[in-house]
Amino acid sequence: MTTHQWTLQESFYFPAEYGAFAESAEVKVTPGFTEERTEEAIRLQGIYHIAANVVFDADKQVELATDDALVINDVEVENNKGYFEYAVPLNVDLPVELDGDLQLEVQDIKTATQEDGGLKLEWTVHLKQDKPVQEAVVIEEEPAAPEFVAASTSHMEFLANADRAIEQVTNEMEDFLLYIAEMDDDVTRKIFHSNNVFVEAEGQSSE
Repeated sequence: MTTHQWTLQESFYFPAEYGAFAESAEVKVTPGFTEERTEEAIRLQGIYHIAANVVFDADKQVELATDDALVINDVEVENNKGYFEYAVPLNVDLPVELDGDLQLEVQDIKTATQEDGGLKLEWTVHLKQDKPVQEAVVIEEEPAAPEFVAASTSHMEFLANADRAIEQVTNEMEDFLLYIAEMDDDVTRKIFHSNNVFVEAEGQSSE
């Protein structure tokens, strides 16, 4: 994964009556920007908001080397301790292939005292990219058809048992008919016929 980061620095000076910058108690740099996407790049435009608590050395005089030095006149000072805010322009062009939610995080804030009494501020900006989360596709499975399972026997065993039961009944019926056929009783012979089919006697008339 490609890491995007960049380092910026700025020098600040203060009114001579406060003295030279001595040290920083706390410094915060907060980026704020708008995002514009074009075919060539992703352009971020906004500001780096700087809020700092600093300490002055009133015994050291400040000598501005150039006329274009950035002087912070709006400073709250009490007992050589001061607080100021300032906005540095933010202009960044990023590769167009980046996607998702882009965020900037400031790290490694460093301050240093310059020989001419100014404050040198340096900070590093890291690009954080939150890629869009793809929702998992939920496939609803159809409920499986109920399985019919015999309580004590399988389907094949059930058919085999049924065949054996029919065979047993058939054998018992044949034994019974054979028993009737062997009887010498004429009445029994006339009532129970082994083929169970009515047949007219030869010579019997239909009149």
